[in-house]
Amino acid sequence: MVWTGLVGLSLAAGVKAATPPEPALLHETWKTYLRTTVRKNGRVVDAKGGGHTTSEGQAYAMLRAVWADDPASFERIHRWTLRQLQRGAPTRAPAWKYGRQFLRLRVLDPAPATDADLLMAWALQLAGEQWDRSDYIEDARALAQTTWTHNVVVLGERYVLLPGPWARGGDPVRVNPSYFLPFAMRDLDRLDPTLDWDRVIDDGYELLAEAVPAGELLPDWLYLDPATGTRVAAPDPKHNLHGFEAMRIPWMLAAEVAWHQDPRAEALLSPYLQWKTIWSEQHWLPAVAHPDGTPAVDYGHPALTGALLAAWAWQDPDTALDLYQTDIAPSRGKDGWGDPDDYYAQNWIWFGIALWSGVAMPMEMTP
Repeated sequence: MVWTGLVGLSLAAGVKAATPPEPALLHETWKTYLRTTVRKNGRVVDAKGGGHTTSEGQAYAMLRAVWADDPASFERIHRWTLRQLQRGAPTRAPAWKYGRQFLRLRVLDPAPATDADLLMAWALQLAGEQWDRSDYIEDARALAQTTWTHNVVVLGERYVLLPGPWARGGDPVRVNPSYFLPFAMRDLDRLDPTLDWDRVIDDGYELLAEAVPAGELLPDWLYLDPATGTRVAAPDPKHNLHGFEAMRIPWMLAAEVAWHQDPRAEALLSPYLQWKTIWSEQHWLPAVAHPDGTPAVDYGHPALTGALLAAWAWQDPDTALDLYQTDIAPSRGKDGWGDPDDYYAQNWIWFGIALWSGVAMPMEMTP
């Protein structure tokens, strides 16, 4: 039996589920995001980030268009991405940064980012299956192949996902735990049986479990010995912190629990569930934290709130509802939640609600 979202998972576990917002909210806020952040040609603009466009932002918008069942918006976002960031070639990894330089709009950095590439390929696959578009499926297959070729390496006996081709040959090798997207890899594995994404998933879970002691938060960056694939000391101690990279991780793990009931994801979620007590007492959580969860800064960030909403909903839906009603719902205005120019926050709040409510799901779970 397929359970719909984290509400269904809570019911399956015998937990009385607090009611998430209706899907209509997600459709309304998607339309708002299109108005405030997505240009008519399909370009997503990060106003708070200097008016630049990133492959991450394009991938997020494509995924949201799928879950909002908006094929017209998906098409124009994808076409702009293909034309401007991939230079018209589906086999080319998209440039991660685009914007204005010397009065001209152009690619500012051609290097790709693995998380964006995986999410973009997955969004294309979902769109192709949902709307019966074989061209999207082919584009997804091409981008998944490119992503594998450039970013999957063997360190010791372990398959490791690099954050980008620039990380090849590093000593130590730099890895971003928030780029580990097993739910996307599971679906992409069906596209090309020659790419062993299942091995990347298994080795990735093993790496994350070994790299941090039980109960600690995953860091923004891990550094690995190139010969063995085991964790070594970070050259910069700040990279051991759980910050703006890692704040996405609880959503990723919650998706694995909701969609695939993976016990490895559940184990890694443990420290995020412990944060519920701190939030209930203080009603804030740090945007940047030490591995033990204590604050490294004295401010929070709404993107973390959105990611935690999904992480808490499966085990303690009442606290998730309290988080939503206290920190998220009151911040909504006519142009989005809180600062409408903070595209990172707008996306992760939306994704958190979408996973909680069952709007976000892989294709095999679609009713």
